[in-house]
Amino acid sequence: MLTATAPAAPPSSAPAPSPMSSPHSVCLLGFSDFERRALALQFRLAAGRTPAYSLVATVEEARFVVVDGDTKSAVQRALDAGRLAHSIFVGVGEAPKGALARLRRPIDALSLLRELDAALIQLQGPAAIPPRPVPAPTQVTPMAPPRLATRAQPQVLTQPRPIDASPKSGLLDSQMADLADHFPDRMPNSGANAATKPTSPRCDALLVDDSEIALKFLELKLGELGLRSRGVTDSDAAIAQLERHEFNYVFVDVELGPASKLDGLALCRHIKRRSSRPPVVAMVSAHASQTDRVRGSLAGCDAYLGKPLKPNDLLAVVGLRRGR
Repeated sequence: MLTATAPAAPPSSAPAPSPMSSPHSVCLLGFSDFERRALALQFRLAAGRTPAYSLVATVEEARFVVVDGDTKSAVQRALDAGRLAHSIFVGVGEAPKGALARLRRPIDALSLLRELDAALIQLQGPAAIPPRPVPAPTQVTPMAPPRLATRAQPQVLTQPRPIDASPKSGLLDSQMADLADHFPDRMPNSGANAATKPTSPRCDALLVDDSEIALKFLELKLGELGLRSRGVTDSDAAIAQLERHEFNYVFVDVELGPASKLDGLALCRHIKRRSSRPPVVAMVSAHASQTDRVRGSLAGCDAYLGKPLKPNDLLAVVGLRRGR
């Protein structure tokens, strides 16, 4: 049976966190090894945002505590440490009274970051998240009109079918509206970038598969790792997306069906040949023999994943980007 104890005073040797200090320390209590690796990876990928968060080993040195609410020992440790007022619980059950927030499983790393942002504002005020500086206006130099090509060869491209990959934040709409001005990493692009790039939400990964079910499944699994995805069902739509957006990852099914002009291997070669900064390309197929993997390697893919997909394989592909 869980018993709550009186809040323990923080050790005198632990420095009080400054309202503007960043990164803010976070301790994980409980969770599986895979969940810990996924959250640690997301914190590293988000190290450039404001505010930023880093993992620490003990509750005593942590600014916030993220607790596995489905593990009794982890909940008891949070209670014994007297850190409920700085704890976010993750699980299917209700969080103890006095906790900061509760998120449902499966863990969504982006939702966790938003809850931590909200906690900073709740505990320290809006100054905890400084507003994004407004860039100074730039002088636009007139340019000579471009020379017209002798022969125009317009190409008709299939419009993409975006997948709704927006995470469920666990916050009320009214709360999100109040916090929106304090999240610079989610503000729309301004200046010249706004004129050249679409206003649709930024996506980290492009998914190419002729199966709607496979797209949804992969979108869900990448969302658990903190990646936002956009899905298309044929090679023309994929090429159109790559021309308009810069993706860090592309997951391509080898067999794209008769509606696609290129199969997955040909599309991979096109991406690696035409991109000045090629993304990480992972081939996905139900056929994963040694011969199939060699074909993928010759096409230039960075990874070859067999179906059914395994969480550790996806985690390894996400980690490839860090080395570039």
